[in-house]
Amino acid sequence: MTAKSFLPGAFALHLAAIAAAFLPAAAGAQPVPPQGTASDSSAASAPAKDGETLPASAKKRKPKKDVVYLTEWPKPADKAAVALDIERLCKARTPEMAIQAREALEAAGEATVPFLLERLGKERDEAAVKRVREVLITTTNAAHTRLLAKEFESRSAVTRTFVLWRCAAFPDPQIRPAAEAAWARLGKLGDKAEPDELYAAALCAASTGSIAGLEVLHAAAQKNWERRGVEIRAAVAGARGPEATKVEVKKFEGADQKQKVAVLRMLAGCGDASALPPIRKYLDDDDNQIRVAAINACRGIVDGDPPLEQLPVFEAIETAKKWKDRL
Repeated sequence: MTAKSFLPGAFALHLAAIAAAFLPAAAGAQPVPPQGTASDSSAASAPAKDGETLPASAKKRKPKKDVVYLTEWPKPADKAAVALDIERLCKARTPEMAIQAREALEAAGEATVPFLLERLGKERDEAAVKRVREVLITTTNAAHTRLLAKEFESRSAVTRTFVLWRCAAFPDPQIRPAAEAAWARLGKLGDKAEPDELYAAALCAASTGSIAGLEVLHAAAQKNWERRGVEIRAAVAGARGPEATKVEVKKFEGADQKQKVAVLRMLAGCGDASALPPIRKYLDDDDNQIRVAAINACRGIVDGDPPLEQLPVFEAIETAKKWKDRL
């Protein structure tokens, strides 16, 4: 799955699912942490280094609503109609034909997913593949992770990459064994592993609580944060804790500017309270990008808040001072 594999609309829908799961809906809203992380309780009670606690002013985090996971795909009301609509979607000769097919499949809902996944693995026309992915994104959600995980070992690399990537948007610790198995399989391939599938496997593993693919995600964060940042931040939140923190903090040693920023961005998602002391010194850094990344790391670890994308130098300095006071 290359950077060009997704239509803008499809990729936006995928990121919207991530945002809905991890980021506040509006200013002042409380963040919703991923399932299975240490952030399920209030941030104020989270243990810090040497038995200390995080600042008492830290916001309490609401538990995520229960998800009812499907154990099997529902049967379509009209299997023949679904097959015809998928064919129309893939062979569309006009934009109108593609739109009509898409709307019909979306109306049929989750019952179409296994048929779309089957076609995804067989389709060779890239434009058709994009259209199939787009419909799959609109017809899958958190309830489907257990079923999608069954495709982690699909014969089709395109299908494997998609389902790993899609499951990462809906952290589910129960699929961790399957995600780690997919990662291990790719690890055995070494340099022969397909980069996009490797990345998707790392993303999925992290979302389930594993640090198996953290190195791959760190590299992606350093090289392609503008495109990958939202999904990386969301996925690594599933692995938040001392193990992930130790892996990332160690990377500060001998780090250049880009490496420091990448570490801080990763810690914003996966770091725990033990990361705050080494992060604190970067609040005074003369490089504003590093300073802002340190602020965002504090926001993520202490309050579970999303990053501030744009922060002028003066405002960043003032915000950094406030964080030093809090810490």
